[in-house]
This record gives sequence, C-alpha cells and structure tokens, in this order.
Amino acid sequence: FLMVNRTGTLGAAARQLHCVPSNVSARLRQLEEQLNAALFMRRGQRLRLTPAGERLLPYAEQLEELCQAAWRSVHTDELAGNLRLGAMETTAAVWLPEALARFHRDAPRVNLTLATGTSRHLIEQVLAGELDAALIAGAPDHPGLIEETVWHEELMLVLPPGISPDNLTEAPVCLIGFAVGCHYRERLERWSQQAELKVSARQNYGSVEAILGSIAAGMGVGLLPRSLLEQHPRAPLVKAYHLPPAIADTPTRLVRRRDAPEHPALNLLMEQLAARCLTP
Repeated sequence: FLMVNRTGTLGAAARQLHCVPSNVSARLRQLEEQLNAALFMRRGQRLRLTPAGERLLPYAEQLEELCQAAWRSVHTDELAGNLRLGAMETTAAVWLPEALARFHRDAPRVNLTLATGTSRHLIEQVLAGELDAALIAGAPDHPGLIEETVWHEELMLVLPPGISPDNLTEAPVCLIGFAVGCHYRERLERWSQQAELKVSARQNYGSVEAILGSIAAGMGVGLLPRSLLEQHPRAPLVKAYHLPPAIADTPTRLVRRRDAPEHPALNLLMEQLAARCLTP
C-alpha cells in the first residue's frame, strides 16, 4: 500500500519491492477486501488515494516505522536493518562517498538507500516518513523536525570563461541552477536581485554536470559550492568568484523527525558526519 502510494503505479511499486506487478495487485486487492474499502482510484496511468486511503496512510506509515524500530531493537549489537537518507545533489557528490564508505565498514549489515533532491523536497519526504533523515541547505524551521548543522559550504559565483562579475550588468543574463525548492537556487535569485542583474531567463537542471556544462558553454551564470568546484573534473571549464558572506556562507544541516523512534544506524552516521566536519 505504501509503495504504490509513493510510486504511483503497480509496475513501479513492483520494481521497488522486487516482485511482479500481479503480486502487488493481488496483495493490494486482499488488503482492500479485508478493510472492505477501495484504497486507490485510477487517474490515467497513475493510482491516487481514495478518501479511505488518505485516512489509512498515516497509520500505515506509523506501522512501517514501528516495524523498523522493532527490527532494530534486536540488532543493537550488530547494526542492521534499513536506513533511508536524503541529500542534495552536490552533497551526495562531494561529501558523502567517503563518509558512506566508512559507514559501511562500521555497519556492513545496514541497507542504506540514498535519495537526492532539492532541500524543500527532502524536507517533505522526511516529514512524510519516507526518509529517516536528510542533509539539506538552509534552516527548515519546522516544529516537527530536529536539525543539526554538520558543516558550512561557501557558495561561489560561477561564470563562463571570458566573463567577469564587473560586466554582468551590461546585458541580460540567464540564471542556471537546480529546480525551485533548492536553497542554492534561492541564494542565486537573492544575489541577482542585489546585483541588479537583468534576468532574461531561468534554467532549472537536475544535475551538476548539466549546470557546469551549460555555464561553460556561455548560456548563463550560477552558484555552486566551493567544495564541489575544487573536485569536479569539469570545474576548470568555468570561472569561479568569491561572494559576500551573507550570500556565500550556507550551512548544511541534517534533519529528522522529532517523533521518530530511536535509530542506532542513523546515530552512528551522525557521529561520523560530525567527526568529518571537524576534519580539515
């Protein structure tokens, strides 16, 4: 029921559950017969919750969390079970590979799933119980969340070769960044207003490679973390410039639900990320 709701189709749910769609359909039909209520209605190719399904959803999510907590309770000495982590695209590319490799060495029985997205989308997934925690930019300021700053990023102005910050106001420019809901995108919009740029268009991309490639090709300007630019192989194709701290300094925070049960594997990962933050 939860997987069909999250993916929207029987086929997508079956792929996530590693079975065939007919099995998902049969189990869903069995659940509806037990409850004597239709849980989904079809709209085009996708399935949407009925009012009865909407009422069942929060209880199903609580049951899922309770099952995971029960599993973890008998594996406290040998961390096991599932850990669902979210992160921004740039964080996943720069900060997490080594951190997750170290985490796997210390907790080899934990099945970790990493999802990427904008900060706003990741927060929504944590609040919905779809992620155990997420690494986001900015301050969510939500009463249902616990947040901890794990490190600070320095955002830099990224320009095509041959363009300097001094001549940006001479002609209309295109802003290039991640989708709406990304904190870095919000900083880019704020900076463009402060710099009094004439914005001709906005391009939203889902990958670092697309953003860097488009800027290198002369399409527009963007903001990206210095840590990423120091490591990415395509960074030499663009020019990066420092910005005032009010725009450049951006905290990365780990957020989780305040009412979530204790998660030993998440606690270990948080300890390791905190240690990484203290390492130059």
